Amino acid sequence: MLVSDFIIYKLTGKFVSDFSNLSRTMLFDINKLKYSEDIASELEIDLDKMPDAIESGVDIGEIVTEETLFDKKTLVITGAGDQQAAALGVGVVSPGRIKLTTGTGSFILAYLEKPNFDPQKRVLCSCHAIPGAWIQEASIFTSGAFLRWFRDQLGKEESILAEEQNQDPYIILTEEAEKSPIGANGLLAIPHLVGAGAPHWNPYARGIIYGLSLGHKRRDIVRAILEGVAFEVKKNIEVFRKLGIETKELRLTGGGSRSDFWNQIYSDVLGVTCVRNVIEEATSLGAAILAATGAGLFSDIAKAAENVCKVDNKWNPDLNRHEFYQDIYQLSNDLYKLLNEKKFYKTYINTLQNKKSD
Repeated sequence: MLVSDFIIYKLTGKFVSDFSNLSRTMLFDINKLKYSEDIASELEIDLDKMPDAIESGVDIGEIVTEETLFDKKTLVITGAGDQQAAALGVGVVSPGRIKLTTGTGSFILAYLEKPNFDPQKRVLCSCHAIPGAWIQEASIFTSGAFLRWFRDQLGKEESILAEEQNQDPYIILTEEAEKSPIGANGLLAIPHLVGAGAPHWNPYARGIIYGLSLGHKRRDIVRAILEGVAFEVKKNIEVFRKLGIETKELRLTGGGSRSDFWNQIYSDVLGVTCVRNVIEEATSLGAAILAATGAGLFSDIAKAAENVCKVDNKWNPDLNRHEFYQDIYQLSNDLYKLLNEKKFYKTYINTLQNKKSD
């Protein structure tokens, strides 16, 4: 059982799990919306012992346990995986809508009307929180974490200033980054601090700040980090496009979306309109929409999201900046490919490990 399944069992005494969470077990056939008998047989797993697979937003029943203080009439509704719930919570309910959640890492999800598998295994496909829909997903491991690393290791001055002004240090950092010109005075940052996620899936990759000179300032490094994360997002959006997914709009959420400046960088790098919703906590909102639908307050999950998810702000791409970024993006891409093709990452990591063992 998954953690959420166990909680449902403790509350209701029933063994159930939802399609979106089961998509991540490697045991669930997202085409047929049932467990894979072939995989279960190969692994000698008794499917009779698995929780029943059901849709998100379904009323399972009332509480039966005496172990909580909940009213026994409280309904228990099936939820969804965190990123699927976040996609619902920002209104990714129709083709062309894609969401980007940036916290420690970044997660890019696109709406699908049917399963769409990448032959090169660069991006994932799972069930959506919306019945009869799926999502394409790309995961970037360190995006906001790269900015946090700078704050903790190099941004002491900005952190002290933020404390004096009773302000978020990230606001100070991004305001400084705005003073650096587009392209960060020639700096490139690649955010693979704990290995590369989608579309590379390279555990040996490491973060890079390339092009440092004596003339660079901290503000240039911060801007390079913001641009470098946007380039990583662009790599995955391009994979989505090659898989036939049209990008009409990018919906931004998570702590990173608080920065208007970073949001504009995303728009300029990607060449698409970016929007931010009024409610930042998209995952919680998505879960609330599922709960309300299961309780009968809404008849349709997708329509409920359309009504609830309101846009707070919008950023349109500047075509001149977009063209400029195209060239820098290509340089960043080429830098990663060169190091990877020359097996620099793997050789470097292996060398360090051998030195430690010596």
